[in-house]
Amino acid sequence: MSTGPQPGTLGRRPHAGSLLAIWVVLLIVIPSALVVAPLGSAGSPAQLVGLVAGAWWLAYQVQRSRARLTPSEPTRTAMAVFAAAMIVSYIAATTRPIEAIELSAADRGLLVILSLWGITLLTTDGLVSRENLDTLLRLLTWLTAVAATVGILQYVTGATIVDRIDIPGLSANKEIIGSLSRNGFDRVLGTSMHPIEFGMLLATVLPIALHYASRDTDRARWKRYTPVVLICAALPLTMSRSAVLGVVVLLLVLFPTWSKRQRLVALTGVLVGTCVVYVAVPGMVGTMIRLFTGISGDSSALSRTDSYSLALQFVSRAPITGRGLSTFLPTYRILDNQYLGTLVGSGILGLGALVALIVTVLVQARRMSHRLENPVDRGLARALMATVAAGAVACATFDAFGFPQTAGTFFFAIGCIGALHRHTARPAGVQPGDPHALAGRPPAELAEASSTTASPSPAAVPAHLQARA
Repeated sequence: MSTGPQPGTLGRRPHAGSLLAIWVVLLIVIPSALVVAPLGSAGSPAQLVGLVAGAWWLAYQVQRSRARLTPSEPTRTAMAVFAAAMIVSYIAATTRPIEAIELSAADRGLLVILSLWGITLLTTDGLVSRENLDTLLRLLTWLTAVAATVGILQYVTGATIVDRIDIPGLSANKEIIGSLSRNGFDRVLGTSMHPIEFGMLLATVLPIALHYASRDTDRARWKRYTPVVLICAALPLTMSRSAVLGVVVLLLVLFPTWSKRQRLVALTGVLVGTCVVYVAVPGMVGTMIRLFTGISGDSSALSRTDSYSLALQFVSRAPITGRGLSTFLPTYRILDNQYLGTLVGSGILGLGALVALIVTVLVQARRMSHRLENPVDRGLARALMATVAAGAVACATFDAFGFPQTAGTFFFAIGCIGALHRHTARPAGVQPGDPHALAGRPPAELAEASSTTASPSPAAVPAHLQARA
């Protein structure tokens, strides 16, 4: 007699969602500057968990490959191509004459890529149910609201707050501060390394928060809208052009799918919020406007544009694979452009793979936002599309992958799009609740089926499925 768990109990076993929840907590709550010292910038707790996630996904694939290959998934395929391109550029770096400092940077860069790859694939394939995806995204929303609260307190009190966090084994790889100055205003950091990272974290999580605020109608109104209010309140305190661009992009993505009432509420909210900032913080609105109208004379913007000619010189020396992953160090020049940095470090191959990944994910999310039967699923697909689109545009304004929270949120959203696609796709000809359709399906899908349909009797389950369970 079989002693293994029956299909009806698979959903209660520890699953990848638990590890991903830990990753979300570590990513948002622990200051980005706290790392395991020997690993430098690649040693943040969240990035280390990402490596564990990648090992878990690989082990699962090896274990089940004897029975059946994993079904094709656009997100997984595009992410594999991107990771392969980064590995090729790493090999290019290690096979040429290279200084020790650049080799160490390449090693750290590879660890970061493998961590992001692990999180993306485990999110795509490891969640046991559609509800598990919602749980993770709600957790991300609320923790971002907590980070937003920290940012607001930093602005009001002038205290750093997060410098009081002391975790054994972790040390700061840069000074932990609560704010930076820009044009006479304090730019808060929350738990991030820089106001730009904090602003982009808030901007990319905002569409997800808006989705659950409008769709979680079974929860109290204050629980649904509190994260939205806190995130929107903290956003202008970052004084970040990238964050403003991110908000504009996500509104352009979401606006066409909203009802007239939702559009009116959104426009009213933007107007009221702008008036509140204008009254509460005199001069801030004008300063934010001048960040764009006076961009031709802004030193930060000029630094970006002045980097183009230098970067292209490096590209001309190794156009295909680049000079090597992460080997163009900030001490040489801060490019403040992720696409340009990828072109220099990983060549045309790496940049093409990154653009292909972004386009693949956006197209997949857009199709789901139009084709899925459930309006809640369609809304979530559009929200995740807005998150990725905002992050993709922001990559042109700063080196996004150099900041753990920005890169982590971006690739986690990509994995969530893959997970949503996997949990909402139904094979042709398969009817809901058909136990025979589960034969040969991954354990995660079996768990989902058992949690959403009545458990079949042992006699109704194919013998080979009982044996695998």
